[in-house]
Amino acid sequence: MAEGAAAPFEARYSIPKLLGWVLLVAPFAAFSAVLLVGGVRGNSLFVAMLGAIGLLFFGDALLGLLRSLIDRRVQLRIDGDGLLLRAHSARAIPLRSIRKAGLDSGRIMLFLHKPAKYPIERPLRRFIYRINGSQARPFFGDAWIWTAQYNASKAEIFAAINAHIVPTRFERDLAARVAAAEGQA
Repeated sequence: MAEGAAAPFEARYSIPKLLGWVLLVAPFAAFSAVLLVGGVRGNSLFVAMLGAIGLLFFGDALLGLLRSLIDRRVQLRIDGDGLLLRAHSARAIPLRSIRKAGLDSGRIMLFLHKPAKYPIERPLRRFIYRINGSQARPFFGDAWIWTAQYNASKAEIFAAINAHIVPTRFERDLAARVAAAEGQA
């Protein structure tokens, strides 16, 4: 645990990562649009419905990615006030409120001591959480960070969290006792 104040850590959307996602999603959105038009022209309700559903899903994802490409605001900030995750809420989550963290490919899951104090405020996140039902918390945690979209790695984010956790008086006293005991040995 670091002594003194660490510099605030900030992460923004990564343009190269988002461009990669756009290149992955755009063909699916285009194919869905072709299905929709083909279904309408060919009087095939089933094909038109498949195209509409695909366009709704992939088109919305593509629009979200394109919007994120031009959003240069700080999306994740870790400092003495806590962890501010713009996609989750406008309020910072104090680092001492994090009970544990989990890792998955491209995602950091944060489990909080009292999740009701820091609810998901953003509509899209709330929707994603709710459609997953009873499996939402084990899968996402109480808050989650998509590192596949940010210009920071998991290791950098965890290093920033560790650098900003201020030790309690008990932890400082315990560290001093351990250091003194090791000095005598």
